[in-house]
Amino acid sequence: MRSGGRDGSAGPMGRLRASVREDAAQASLEYALTVAALAAVAVALAALWRAGEDGTLARLVEQAASHALAGTGPLDIALY
Repeated sequence: MRSGGRDGSAGPMGRLRASVREDAAQASLEYALTVAALAAVAVALAALWRAGEDGTLARLVEQAASHALAGTGPLDIALY
C-alpha cells in the first residue's frame, strides 16, 4: 500500500503540496505588507502636502522661531 493519499496528508507529494501552499501564503502576506506600507507612505505624503498647502507648516515654523515677530528679534539673533 502506498504512503499518503490524494488528500496531501503524507508522503512526498503531500509534503510538496504543503510546501507550495506555504510559499503561496508567505508571498501573499509579503504582498499585503508591502501594499500596506506603500499606502501608509502615500497617506503621510498627502498629509504633508495638505499641511503645506493650508499654511500649517508655515505657522509651525513661525512658532518654533524664537525671534519670529517679537520686538527683540535682532537682539535675540545677535545673542544666539
